Amino acid sequence: MKVKVYAPPFVNGDAIDEMGNLEVPEGATLRYVYKKLQVPLLLRPVLLCSVNYEKARMDRVLQEGDVISFFFPISGG
Repeated sequence: MKVKVYAPPFVNGDAIDEMGNLEVPEGATLRYVYKKLQVPLLLRPVLLCSVNYEKARMDRVLQEGDVISFFFPISGG
């Protein structure tokens, strides 16, 4: 099944196709996406993630067509 991923620039984007989709197995969780994208271990506790624009936990089971976004809780400018 495919999910749409808006990934930060520092992850391994090789698994994401040109349309921003990531192929995941049935029953995959958000933890699987973190591993597939090779999110650095040091950033995992501070990098927040949403599924379908709602904050999600690492054990969230993904469904076909889900939209996954990553963001830091603090940003400045």
